[in-house]
Amino acid sequence: MTPNITSDNVTDYRLDSNLVSAGHWSYEAIDGNTVGLLQKGGTGAFAADEWAAALDKPEHAWFVKADGEIGTDYRQIAETYTVPDEADGKNVHITGSFTSPGGRFRVLLSHDGDATSIGSPSAFTQLYTYTGTATTFDLNVTAAKGDDLLFVDDGVSTWWVPGQLKATVTSELATPPAVVSATPGPGSIDVGDSVKLVSATAGACIAYTTDGSDPTTSKTAAAYGKPITITADTDIKAVAIAKNGTPSAVTDLPFVLNEPFRAFAGANQAGIDGLVSNLQWSREDVSWNGIEPAKGQIDQAALAEYVRQFTEAKAHGETILPVLDYTADWAANRTGYSFDFHGQTYVYGPVLSTQNGQFTQVLTTKDAKGKVISSQTVQTDISRTPPQDPADFANFAKIVVKALRPLGISYYQVWNEAYPGSGFWDGGMDQYMQYIQLPAANAIHDAGGKVVYGGWICGAPLSEFIALLDKWNAWKSIDVYDMHYMPIGTMQTIYAAAQKRGIKNPSVWQTEIGFTTEDKFFADIYPRVFEWALSKGGTNLDQFKLLYFANWTPNDPSAFGYNRTIYSGSDLTTKGRTLVTLASLLRGTKAEPYTDFTTSPGLKPEMNEALSTANGFRLDGNRVVLAIDLKRQNQADIFEDQNTGDTIHLNFGNPTITVTLRNVTDVKSLDRVDLFGNKTPLTWKSTGRNTIQVQVPIIDADPTVHDLNQTENEDVFYLSLQER
Repeated sequence: MTPNITSDNVTDYRLDSNLVSAGHWSYEAIDGNTVGLLQKGGTGAFAADEWAAALDKPEHAWFVKADGEIGTDYRQIAETYTVPDEADGKNVHITGSFTSPGGRFRVLLSHDGDATSIGSPSAFTQLYTYTGTATTFDLNVTAAKGDDLLFVDDGVSTWWVPGQLKATVTSELATPPAVVSATPGPGSIDVGDSVKLVSATAGACIAYTTDGSDPTTSKTAAAYGKPITITADTDIKAVAIAKNGTPSAVTDLPFVLNEPFRAFAGANQAGIDGLVSNLQWSREDVSWNGIEPAKGQIDQAALAEYVRQFTEAKAHGETILPVLDYTADWAANRTGYSFDFHGQTYVYGPVLSTQNGQFTQVLTTKDAKGKVISSQTVQTDISRTPPQDPADFANFAKIVVKALRPLGISYYQVWNEAYPGSGFWDGGMDQYMQYIQLPAANAIHDAGGKVVYGGWICGAPLSEFIALLDKWNAWKSIDVYDMHYMPIGTMQTIYAAAQKRGIKNPSVWQTEIGFTTEDKFFADIYPRVFEWALSKGGTNLDQFKLLYFANWTPNDPSAFGYNRTIYSGSDLTTKGRTLVTLASLLRGTKAEPYTDFTTSPGLKPEMNEALSTANGFRLDGNRVVLAIDLKRQNQADIFEDQNTGDTIHLNFGNPTITVTLRNVTDVKSLDRVDLFGNKTPLTWKSTGRNTIQVQVPIIDADPTVHDLNQTENEDVFYLSLQER
């Protein structure tokens, strides 16, 4: 116990450790013939002497008088320790010291069997008594459930100079063992890897479950003996048990498998408490101004909160992409700057005033010959202006990587949609490269991280992005070429451009895509890009990604983004339900393109979003999924086969599509799966060695899904084949 001086100069003490963790120090209030509890529970501050203050102070403690009567004169203390149930029948060891100007000190035992009160004074047994100024005590008593030990100072002759108590209580009930930890830690894991469980307490055994149940009570609990092999998403719960039977707190250790589609897909602002719709990636801003509110002054609490969030996400198998943004107030350029953009020069004069996060400046616009086109006073968002010194942003990047890299965070995105007029950058692109992108890239690489470009804006030509990277020779300083809301075919364009410039296996992401009211967006777009990504043949699961924007909006039609997100309030939106279906179908620790199929009418993988397509996937070696997207060519719901010129009415009669699947063996089941996951078993026929053919209905049986497929001029559905 260590002293803590209170505001009224009365010394009290804090119990730093409670060696019998289940026991409690408490205040006891004894009033008349009843005993009530003022405070009960755990370690913490407690008055180790009486409070020389008014009776109406809430902190004052009551006492047991020497003559056994109950009263409040002199207000001496009665400190109490309640014996935990687990110590029933075991020895309790009590040691300590007491000092006072002169009075009586006693240690009493209340044997009432009730942990919620100290019982009647008539039930007290005196274990120790002392009259004088100073004493030490060393006592042993056999405990019973609900026993209370009272430390009573009831005879101080000079009441305004209270006695002081220091006491330690131990028992055969040892401190609970250290909680169970796992190596590797909870989070994402490769299939077949093993998890080792340990407790730092020597001799403790471990019980665990893999079904999420409590190992202290579950019938499925098993004794841990060897590392646990992870073959599926597994929620391990584990408890350490000491030799004397004392349990630790239960540790929750969830593990989720690393899978290609999970790694490929993600959602912006997805939270930190588990995979969203089976997607592994999220994306969150990391604020420069929040972490470094003044030059060189790091807000350690803010930095620690980011670390906590990223750690929590990792423990649930989720990886967050940190976006390093925007200019800190203190770092912003205040002297003025200029830049050229699309044949004009923009000159921002020195800052005239600052208010509500904005600069007031004079903006002068000139044509290519230097003639002034306009001059006006403007308000600019401080956080969107270039910093005065490029070293400042680089230092911020270094701070973030140093904090998050130990958590396994490899990728760091630099800024977001930097482009004049985007709303995120009020400077030129050369300034952006010079003051933000290149200095940050160097800092991130030096700290062991990888650089994600900050999302080339969809409003600007892709050719400008390529030319910008060429101008600054920046291709090799960027690990991921990222775009926002671009047609998916442009991913191949930037991929090819990077390869042409010597990047062997370029990584191409869209860290913002979607934000659309189209309910079939996931079903239409994601299979196309996932098939294209797998066709590149790489083993790096992080080479290609699509992160939907955004995960959530309030369930309020007036809210920004309503009907454009995966969740509306706590409920999945329609597009969210289609995502769940797709992500479930594409589960698998191994995925590769499946191209051994033909369809009539003829369909093939296609990155042109305007065209019909069929994209095939082989998963874990024994499953095949085909994603089929039939576009209507006119108002009459007609699909035209571009190869034969033949037509199908997609909403009349019982139209079908013929699918031939090759290199499939011992087929167990073949289902048509609709956008909401409803399955219709199909009958197939063999048409050759390891080849089957099936007629697949186009019109959905479920009326809700049928109505959904009547929108947006396309019909989307899946085939799911399972081999034995």
